[in-house]
Order: sequence, then C-alpha cells, then structure tokens
Amino acid sequence: MAKFIQAYQSYGPQVKLNKTVRVEKLAAWISMRTSLNRSEVMMTLQELNEAVLFFASEGTPVKLPGLGIFTPGIDRHGNYRVNVRVDKALRQGLNQPNVFGGRIENPGQIGLDNDGYKLLWDDAHPDDPLEL
Repeated sequence: MAKFIQAYQSYGPQVKLNKTVRVEKLAAWISMRTSLNRSEVMMTLQELNEAVLFFASEGTPVKLPGLGIFTPGIDRHGNYRVNVRVDKALRQGLNQPNVFGGRIENPGQIGLDNDGYKLLWDDAHPDDPLEL
C-alpha cells in the first residue's frame, strides 16, 4: 500500500524553481538599489558569511532581521551544522496577495484534502492503493 507522502509528492502543488541566483547577480541587483558598487556588495556578503561562521563556531546564534536566525547545532555523530529558521516577516511577505510571480505545478490541487489525493493516486495506481 502506498503512503500519503508518495501521493503528495506526485500530485501536490509545488513551486517550479528557476535557476539559482549566483552571488554576482545578487550583488549587481543590490548595487542597483543602494549606493554601494557591486564589488562592495560582494565584499559585504563575504564578510557576512565570515561573521556567521565566526559566531556559529563560538556557539552563538546570529539573527539577521528580515532573513532569519542562524543557529549552530551538532548531530549524534559529532558533525556540526548551521540551522536556519526563516524570519516570520520574510514568510509573511511572500504570502501577501499578488507577491508570488513564479510558476506552480499542480495548482489545481491547492486545498485538496486527503480523500482527494487518494482518488488521484488510486486512479493512476490501481495495483497500489493509497493508505490513509
């Protein structure tokens, strides 16, 4: 029997991602909107990276208002990592009406309940029904 996650991954709404913006393009965009030139923005972004790494290595979370909190962590094998919790204002900003201009795959499934996913899955996979 199939699991719900399989049905959601196949039929659920998903953002169709564009190509990742490289730091050079990001710096050029910020430069257009500020009095900084592109090389100054690049240097500032590199220093921001170094600052987060420094404070994380000291066990200190770094809060960047509007972006999020970067918190050092460790897994059971002793591997360090940086956990990121996105700022509430950033999440809310993306959810304002008419802000998101990207593409959505399966937009018709927005708001679909579990029974709806079961109907879609079972119709396409009669030999492997969805278990709810």
